[in-house]
Amino acid sequence: MTRLGQRAVVVGGSIAGLLAARVLSDHFDRVVILERDAVEDRPVLHRSVPQGHHLHAMLQGGQDVLEALYPAFGEQLRALGATRVAVGRDIVWYLPDGKAYSATGSLRTPSDLGLAGHCASRGLIELLVRRRTTAIANIQWESGAAVRELLHHEGRVRGVRCEDARTFDAELTVDATGRTSRAPRWLEALGCPPPEETAIGLDTAYSTVNFRAPDDFRGEPIIFITGPAPTYTRRGYVITIEDGTLLVSLIGRFGDFPPADWNGYVAFARELHSDLAIGIIESSERLTPIAHHRFLASVQRHYERLASFPEGFLVIGDALCTFNPIHAQGMSAAARQARLLGDVLSEQTAGPHGVAGIARAFFPRAAELNSTPWNLAAGFDFAFPQTRGERPPGIQERARYFAALDRLQVDDRDVQRLVAEVFHLVRPLSALNEEPLRSRVLARM
Repeated sequence: MTRLGQRAVVVGGSIAGLLAARVLSDHFDRVVILERDAVEDRPVLHRSVPQGHHLHAMLQGGQDVLEALYPAFGEQLRALGATRVAVGRDIVWYLPDGKAYSATGSLRTPSDLGLAGHCASRGLIELLVRRRTTAIANIQWESGAAVRELLHHEGRVRGVRCEDARTFDAELTVDATGRTSRAPRWLEALGCPPPEETAIGLDTAYSTVNFRAPDDFRGEPIIFITGPAPTYTRRGYVITIEDGTLLVSLIGRFGDFPPADWNGYVAFARELHSDLAIGIIESSERLTPIAHHRFLASVQRHYERLASFPEGFLVIGDALCTFNPIHAQGMSAAARQARLLGDVLSEQTAGPHGVAGIARAFFPRAAELNSTPWNLAAGFDFAFPQTRGERPPGIQERARYFAALDRLQVDDRDVQRLVAEVFHLVRPLSALNEEPLRSRVLARM
């Protein structure tokens, strides 16, 4: 295979960075991953992943990418203890009026739709991705490498300089440092304007504890205790992860937050409309202290709108677009961005310009790709009047359309599957507006 260059550098060794390194390894002689934390070969969390203790799930769309990049990934993940989740059967909602198989409550009976994902701790999923990635011969992992600045010459990024003064030259540098990305500041240092940002102010907080699953627990792998917005700002999750462990997460919005102390945690769980979570909390062996995390806003950085951008540099993952973690889209969205990056790299390899123009090729398509999870989440988040930010044009009309679509799927298994494919990032949101489905939905409005 013709190579694009001798070396690429990936800044950040979490999920997005590991996946980026995997696709870069097909196109560069050497790929160096620079990770600021010291990471052991076990299921551990990076300090740079503050929501790492909470709900994580690999959706079908992300799973498809991982299977393509790392054959037998799902089988290996299950061997490490992850739980396979059949969409339509293994994900349930305990609503105020009973148990359902959709967030709206429209589906009241289980139905295996032929889609699946995996539930596990963030640490376990990342461990397997890290092992599979760093086992590739031309990928080099460097721990304790905190990047200070970009190296540049004549408008082109040439690599990075670390805090300890080490430098790494590269034809392509990829920032995968997550929501704390310093890329906007790095760009300003090069004389480039920072990207515009779109933010959705959510003000959500989590308190999460892991418990030993009781011997008689027979619940589905993913259980949501919630109610319709905007009436219900509280929710609870009971998630089956590895090693016979139940992750019990309590969530609140707009100041109505679950406490970080034990008595407050118990009291918050007791006030949920279902006693499922409090039953586990009061009867099961507690395995971890309370992990508390507050998430203020989803942020989309519009690199695709910049008139100028230095050659030899890209941004990916949460550094590009941070999603509300309550919807469990982040890892799968990062996987889909990595697949897109692989497609762009293949196109660049086949062309005459090497890495020149790669940002112009990647960012607009990445923005289009991210629009599906972003708009799906925005539809739910803006159902609360307290949510801050500019509401997308036509959001009320879209809400009415989705309500009609929801009624239509009750008696149509094909529509159920299509809706599931969109929400699990297998197909784009636009698939729900294609004919003849659109006419059928409009007839129900």
